[in-house]
Amino acid sequence: MSLYRSLSAVLVPASEEALLAFSSITPINNVVQDPRSGRVYLGAVNTIYQLDEALREEARTVTGPKEDARTCTPPVSTPYCQDTKPSPNVNKLLLVHPSNGSLIVCGSRYRGICSLLNLSNVEQQLYYSDSKGERTYVASIEDEVAVVAVMSTYVNKDGNTFNVFLVGKGYGSLDSSKLISTRILQDYRDWVVFESIIEASTVQATPFVPKYLHDFRHAFKEEGFVYFLFSRTMGSTDNKNFTFVSRLCEDDPHYYSYTELQLNCGPGNKYNKVQAAYVASPGKELARVMTESGQNGKVLAWHKVLFMVASPDDDGADSALCMYPLNTINERLVDIISACYSDSGKIAGIPAVDIPYSYKTDEFCTSHIDKDTLNKYKCGADFLPSPLASKPEFSLQAKAVIIRRGLLTAVAIAVENDHTIAFLGNSLGEVYKVHLTANPEVYSQVPGDTTGKRVNKKLFFDASHSHLYITTEKKITKVPVQTCHLKTDCQSCVSPWDPYCGWCVLEGRCTRRSDCRRAEEKNGWLWSPKQQCVKIVSFNPPNLSCKKTQQVEINVPSLPSFGQADRLCCVFPSYMSDATMSSGQITCALPNPVSLPSTPEHQDFVAVPIKIVVNESVELAVREFNFYNCSATVRKAESTPCMSCVASPWGCQWNTQDHTCQDKDDTVSGPQIIKHRQGARCPQFVNPDPVLIPVGFKTTIGFEGINLDLYQSLITSFTNFINNSFFFLHSTLNVTLYSCSLGREDCSLCKNADPKYRCVWCVKRKSCVYEKLCTNDQGTECPDPHITDIIPRYGPMRGGISVTIKGSNLGIHKEDIKAINVVGVPCIHQEKKYVVSTSVVCEIGPLDPLRTNWGQVEVEVEGGKRGTSSAFFTYRNPIARSVHPANGSKAGGTVITISGFNLDTATREDIAVTVGEVVCTVETFGVAITCRMGEYRADKVPSDLLTVTVKYGKSTTTAVPTAFQFWENPTILDHHPKGSFVCGGRTIVVTGSGFDLIQNAIMRVQASADKWSGITPIEEALSKNNTVIQFLTPAVNRSSETQLFRTFIQLDNWGRELKPFDYHPDPAFDPLTKKIITETSIIVVTGRGFEKAMTAKEAQAFVGDVPCYVNALQDDKLFLDPPSSQPQARSKRHRRRRDTSSDPLDLLIKFGNGEWVVGSVHYESNNEVPLFIIIPAVIIPMLLIILVSVYCYRRKSQQAEREYEKVKHQLENLEESDGANDVMITGKLDIPEARKAIVGQALNQFSNLLNSKTFLINFIKTLEGRPDFNARAKVYFASLLTVALHGKLEYYTDIMRTLLLELMGNYVDSKNPKLMLRRSETVVERMLCNWMSICLYQFLKDSAGEPLYKLFRAIKHQTEKGPVDARVKKAKYTLNDTGLLGDDVEYCVLTLQVLVHGEGPDVTPVKVLNCDTVSQVKEKIIEAVYRNLPYSQRPKVDSVSLEWRPGSTGQILSDIDLTSQKEGRWRRINTLAHYNVRDNATLVLSMVLHNQQNYDQNQDNQEERNALLEDDKVFHLVRPDELDEMKSKRGMKDKSMTKAITEIYLTRLLSVKGTLQQFVDDFFRSVLCSGAVVPPAIKYFFDFLDEQALKHDNVDEETVHIWKTNSLPLRFWVNILKNPHFTFDVHVTEVVDASLSVIAQTFMDACTKTEHKLSRDSPSNKLLYAKEISTYKKMVDDYYKGIRQMVSVSDQDMNTHLAEVSRTHTDKLNTQVALHQLYQYASKYYDGIIQSLDEDPASQSKQLTLRLQRIAAALENKVTDL
Repeated sequence: MSLYRSLSAVLVPASEEALLAFSSITPINNVVQDPRSGRVYLGAVNTIYQLDEALREEARTVTGPKEDARTCTPPVSTPYCQDTKPSPNVNKLLLVHPSNGSLIVCGSRYRGICSLLNLSNVEQQLYYSDSKGERTYVASIEDEVAVVAVMSTYVNKDGNTFNVFLVGKGYGSLDSSKLISTRILQDYRDWVVFESIIEASTVQATPFVPKYLHDFRHAFKEEGFVYFLFSRTMGSTDNKNFTFVSRLCEDDPHYYSYTELQLNCGPGNKYNKVQAAYVASPGKELARVMTESGQNGKVLAWHKVLFMVASPDDDGADSALCMYPLNTINERLVDIISACYSDSGKIAGIPAVDIPYSYKTDEFCTSHIDKDTLNKYKCGADFLPSPLASKPEFSLQAKAVIIRRGLLTAVAIAVENDHTIAFLGNSLGEVYKVHLTANPEVYSQVPGDTTGKRVNKKLFFDASHSHLYITTEKKITKVPVQTCHLKTDCQSCVSPWDPYCGWCVLEGRCTRRSDCRRAEEKNGWLWSPKQQCVKIVSFNPPNLSCKKTQQVEINVPSLPSFGQADRLCCVFPSYMSDATMSSGQITCALPNPVSLPSTPEHQDFVAVPIKIVVNESVELAVREFNFYNCSATVRKAESTPCMSCVASPWGCQWNTQDHTCQDKDDTVSGPQIIKHRQGARCPQFVNPDPVLIPVGFKTTIGFEGINLDLYQSLITSFTNFINNSFFFLHSTLNVTLYSCSLGREDCSLCKNADPKYRCVWCVKRKSCVYEKLCTNDQGTECPDPHITDIIPRYGPMRGGISVTIKGSNLGIHKEDIKAINVVGVPCIHQEKKYVVSTSVVCEIGPLDPLRTNWGQVEVEVEGGKRGTSSAFFTYRNPIARSVHPANGSKAGGTVITISGFNLDTATREDIAVTVGEVVCTVETFGVAITCRMGEYRADKVPSDLLTVTVKYGKSTTTAVPTAFQFWENPTILDHHPKGSFVCGGRTIVVTGSGFDLIQNAIMRVQASADKWSGITPIEEALSKNNTVIQFLTPAVNRSSETQLFRTFIQLDNWGRELKPFDYHPDPAFDPLTKKIITETSIIVVTGRGFEKAMTAKEAQAFVGDVPCYVNALQDDKLFLDPPSSQPQARSKRHRRRRDTSSDPLDLLIKFGNGEWVVGSVHYESNNEVPLFIIIPAVIIPMLLIILVSVYCYRRKSQQAEREYEKVKHQLENLEESDGANDVMITGKLDIPEARKAIVGQALNQFSNLLNSKTFLINFIKTLEGRPDFNARAKVYFASLLTVALHGKLEYYTDIMRTLLLELMGNYVDSKNPKLMLRRSETVVERMLCNWMSICLYQFLKDSAGEPLYKLFRAIKHQTEKGPVDARVKKAKYTLNDTGLLGDDVEYCVLTLQVLVHGEGPDVTPVKVLNCDTVSQVKEKIIEAVYRNLPYSQRPKVDSVSLEWRPGSTGQILSDIDLTSQKEGRWRRINTLAHYNVRDNATLVLSMVLHNQQNYDQNQDNQEERNALLEDDKVFHLVRPDELDEMKSKRGMKDKSMTKAITEIYLTRLLSVKGTLQQFVDDFFRSVLCSGAVVPPAIKYFFDFLDEQALKHDNVDEETVHIWKTNSLPLRFWVNILKNPHFTFDVHVTEVVDASLSVIAQTFMDACTKTEHKLSRDSPSNKLLYAKEISTYKKMVDDYYKGIRQMVSVSDQDMNTHLAEVSRTHTDKLNTQVALHQLYQYASKYYDGIIQSLDEDPASQSKQLTLRLQRIAAALENKVTDL
């Protein structure tokens, strides 16, 4: 990128309203607005911009870089300025001086000197002087020192008033020590512009630099006072900042009134460092809140309040907004001043006053002025102490109004409808809106893209306060303060409590109050919380039968005032009626029953919406009206229809005669009618008896009847015998069925049942039954206990563990257990754990070692009954032997596994594990034990090797000594990337150390920083090693735009928050515009927010079911390569169809877990025009003609090819030979050690000789006069001269100018001036080429390099998308018709999974074609695998082997082997299709080792290949003999036929050209844009040509154009364009070179004045760019004109620039070798040079001949006659 580029206002889409924005390439330091004109001025690094209200650029002025040095005292031309270099000019101050229409601009260069620019046109400088000395140094050369200022006036003793500005500036090591200064803006007597006119030595930093470190953030004036807001440190040892506001009287000529007040923000002054501030009136509501708080006294709406955002020093964890009424600040300042003047510096007896910036330690508040006369001294006096400051105890405290996570950097305040809105900007480029109430909260975010860069402290509004200007690092945006129009209904409009937005009732839209035409009418504009939306509260009648219709009165409390022209109506889904309004009630007719929809099933009413509409289009309110259906009420409870009917809310009545539910009808009466809410009259059955009914026993149930008078004849009594079933009546009756056997499987459980169930144990049936079902066989006693299981089966020899005995009839009460014996050892009953009949728990005792260690378990219960187990219990001792893993982190969480013998000798509840003193919680228990480690709290880390102890019960332990060691917790060093979309799924790589200790790694996200939501999305780690962990980010639910998230990494028990890490809103995608794609097109997807949390490498795209390669990703654009073959639709319906070419295919974008279908596309194959469409009458005669010449042509072409190969081989050998011997390449001089010192000294003398202009001119002319000094020698000589003189480019340029003047004279005199510089026939022309290369290097690096590289990559990518013939070097996709692969080659795209041998298990997917040769595949694999390495450092194709492993055996792939196909004497190079390699195949890339064995093997392979090639000719896709036939057929006889064939493929050329067009245009623009920065060398040289042209009569404008073209575009740019490998470390293939040549030719055509007439016979490259060439020609003309209009580059400026270039690169060049090589020419032509010098009087006077002879004697070690 160039340092400056043309900037213009751009439109950034945001919702429905476009946002105006302007971008700068350099950081913006300051921004200010002219309140009169609305213009905006940006103070950026090196540039001042003037923008109109819409952020369109009106003017700009360049302020840097400037030649400067830190220690330099301006002007820089003085001898005191040493070691200067071009330095960026950071804007320190920007201030509008409205009274004389100027802009005050101060930068960081030249010790902070300022200038005055014209407000109407900043390109016009009104004042600047760098020679007035230190008194005019306003700003600071230190980048981190902040400067603020405010305009004011100054009245001198004579009563003259001057415009001044007061400056607050921190201290830099080379700055003026004044903290506050007053600067005059005109010359007056001894004063000069910008001079500091007030000497106030007390308010300055020196000599207390370490003590007071100021950071000024704001300056303003109010009611005769000037205020500065800043933070500073208190002492030299404590770097903690404190915020102060200082005040001085505007008319105080000595700063006697300067007083500082400390401002505390938040509890305990947590937010102690001010970041930004804004002074504004609070508005009525906020003033009321501030008054009621009792902290600020009475605050009125028009008072001024200082709103300040502050943070804890520079920690951006959180920030706060605090408010200080100016009245309160002033009152506290008066208290401080009064205390010092009258009360010895005390308030209420406590010292309250400090004196800053002073050494004084003695008492200073010694005056005692009467308080009644204090007002006389409100601005101090010379006899009163100053400056003053409050002590910390008397600071002004304010509570944090709102606290936000992150660093707040800006604040602006607006009042709307008496409510106050704070706009808060943060370090991420976001601006939030806060409604300042008693409980303020963020309710919205300002629209626009988040830039990720901090918001500049200066937020400001436009004149109407309808837009806010937001400045970030390199961008300023104008955004609306509200987006009311995006809210489409009343509720969403008023619910955020946005003071800007209310519901304009009679217009039916969300607007600002000022935008609502009838807002001032009652209820015309509704705003919450005071007012609610217009809504229907009730209906009268509230409902209606669906069989009736009538008028309905609608109660709407908040109706607006209607005029006579307003028309009201009620709208139903299929009906509309006019409405009338009276006393807040609206009356309208309901629809007829036939218009109503039917009553839904399972409902007894149908809800019909009633909309109240005004003026036929604006909906006021809507509510559903219920039309009931009495006959449907019985559906709700069909068992009690009468009750359901009369209890319904609709007023229905029940007719007992016909059993129907009817609408309420007062005309119908009688005993058969049961009215609404008379459910007590409904006939029903109640009180069943009995309520408990045993299952299986017939029981008579009796019921009581109520209201059965009408049914007396039908029902007298009712009984029902129940046997496992119910019989339903039309009544609600409840009885309980129960079964005694359920849950009572044995006798003891049965006897324990509740007596009310009357259950008994039936011995015969061996079950628990109802007593009447077992009459004669009831057991009075239960059987003996039965034991079914023992848990555990093993216990330690010492006992002490619990044993659970399972069984039946183990007693009814815990007291029934009389004795328990385990292996004959008494076991103590644990009564608390007893479970009736089924479970007994006891604690075993120790076993006598002499007794048998196994046996049965016996239980004795009440009555002497005993039960003995069939299972055996065994006593044994557990033995722990090993622990794994052996170490873990001190935070705990490590799960260890303990192995050994008999470890399951207990239950899990009876064991405890400790590691040293640390508890390890048991997780699994069995043959091995696992437990989770607790936290290690001791100081020693790593710990000693600790013993792992397992304790069994009370008495037994087993241990593994020195088994486990605690290590330091893992450390997290970094994580990348630093953000994710809320959809999650992005791979995050966390780096650090100690991760091998960790077993369980998770990422979790805590939603909402302000309050915990309780929902924690988590993701486990994807992969882990000791230093790297990979996670996929969890998806989170973003409930609002302002919600924040905190992300944590949990490593076992150790956790850390990832900072910084941000969740960004998911990206937004625009509808796809281009619906048709081909395999050669590029798909561009637009939207916004792409770059926030995604890269091109991570993003995925699919057309149908086929993935697309993501070429590039910008924040608002995605560039995709379409599939190379026809994709299939994702739906099965589409897949079943054979021809899907016309089916729409979904274009799916996938970012992590997020998937977006951005549109549907149609895929069309690039069908070239087939040959059969050419009329046979044309083709057949053409073929007959061509066949005649085939034989002769083939013989000649084969002979020419053999000659060409021969010459090519000789040239390659020659180049290799030259390269091996060229000392400029080797960098080594073959000089004996003994002579090195002499030679070095002689070469230095030769360097001095070359620095003699007389010698060098003679030297060059002598060489050029020799016939054997050929073109190649001239090139080499000029290059050596460039290296040797690189350290003195000013001198080199002077030599070049001198030689060019002579060359120009020769061409002009020969009447051929246009031929000058066309070729490199002279040394000076080569010198010019080198000079351009050196001077344009930085421009190429900063500006043109990127588009050139993108162009190269785009051509390479397009070329490799299709087949490329490896032998004939032709491609399907190219710009060069001669390099076009004419034949249609069948191919498909394969994705190979490549594994690099010896580099781990990771595979790299690589796209190739199945028609690629093995070498081509290797090239693509190497490029994909080693894409992060430059080409020169990548392995070469011959140094790697490729192995395919389709099965158990591998196969080495090579271009030629024994399997290669033969066609006669032709052998086809092997391709992937030849080896039948399929899609997704895995290939292994291995390095070929150069040991002897491999060398021999390679030799064998080479010999094998040579043998195969001995009698064969090789081809890839097209046989050269077929190609020759095609050539002979096409062109040898009939050129028109050639053109006809070529036109078939013209569409393909045009398609490739269209794809590359943007890249070509971008490169041309980067090179030919005079609006951007133009290298000074170009301006300097073009002016030189213009200047010389004026001195010659026969040099016209066209000739000068040709000179410029020959010197720059053709001499430099074309060379760079055709040879990207000169600039980049890349490999340029022949097929890519062919396309580059076409673009280079187009560039050359654009630079010529000649008009090209196109015809069918014109070269295809000229036809391709026929449409664009006129545009390119205009670009060249405009470029030349633009340079001519630029400010001239003086010789001095050019020399300064050249000196800097020399310093930058000279140390990288081998000057000594270059000098030695140059001397070889002096030696070769020694006699001629001596003769030339002898004949030149100037050289004689300088004794140049003698100096050369001495150098020759030293270098050639020969005795001379000297």
